[in-house]
Amino acid sequence: MAKGAKGDAAGNAAAMAFNFTSAVGIILANKVVFKEYGFSFPTAMTVLHFAMTTLGVQLLLVMGFFKPKPLKQLDVLPVTVSFCSFVVFNNLSLQANTVGTYQLMKVMTTPVVVALQYLIFQVSLPMQLVLSLAPICVGVALATVSDVGFTFEGLVWGALGVLATCFYQLFVKSKQSELGCSFFQLLYYQAPQAMCVVMVMTPFLDKVTGEDGLLAYSNKASVEAVQWIVLSAVMAFLVNLSTYLVITRTSPVTYQVLGHFKLVVILTAGTMWFKEETSTNRLLGMGLALTGIVLYSYLKQHVPSGWEEKTREKTDPKQQ
Repeated sequence: MAKGAKGDAAGNAAAMAFNFTSAVGIILANKVVFKEYGFSFPTAMTVLHFAMTTLGVQLLLVMGFFKPKPLKQLDVLPVTVSFCSFVVFNNLSLQANTVGTYQLMKVMTTPVVVALQYLIFQVSLPMQLVLSLAPICVGVALATVSDVGFTFEGLVWGALGVLATCFYQLFVKSKQSELGCSFFQLLYYQAPQAMCVVMVMTPFLDKVTGEDGLLAYSNKASVEAVQWIVLSAVMAFLVNLSTYLVITRTSPVTYQVLGHFKLVVILTAGTMWFKEETSTNRLLGMGLALTGIVLYSYLKQHVPSGWEEKTREKTDPKQQ
């Protein structure tokens, strides 16, 4: 392997490790916030997450990690709208579907990303990589999907959630080339937009008033609860930053595979260290998914993702 290729591989691995670590961190922090301190306001939490991301990107700007580039707010808006849509639609899908159906819909995101990047962005994933995705998707479905039940409303919200998630990841990748900006510069605009849009949505999705509403909680929250909420927001900044970094350096499909790997690791940890109950289907699914992930990772070192030509003219993060 050439020296440049080795450097790219090492950088990609570091970016994915960054995303993996921050994702595990936010899962643990959110579990404490929601379970231990009773902060049951997920939309408001998303507002806080993007407020912290906005502050974090501003800090990186001051530290000289990038220079701002003038972009039209409307040009960045598709990224923000797709993000806010996937937050709303996935929440509605979770409410309208069984957990098994919800998980099945999430698994479907991977093949839909492959289809949409071909149909809309003319990015074709090599057949070797497509075939390696099959055991990943089947394995994750076996490991996580149990009670599957379909309703028309649930299918609508689930399908919209899948589409919104796919478009968000595809826009994060494609907008950088389209606008000639770095992922820092794109996130610099997208984070405050998302914060404002989700803030407007909060009264419609979270309970704000009443004894058990957001306003009442904010008046009685303990110092410890506030500290954990802030920690969750910091971890969210790192997740958002690393998500942009991984998608930029690799592709939306690779980011999907990374997400499946995180799930397999979490399931394995639950089985081995926390003695959670498991089943033959779950163990078989975990093994099958891991086999597909290893195969995809191996092939990815030798086969291009299809985005290389699209992103060739992307600007350097330090310029502009």
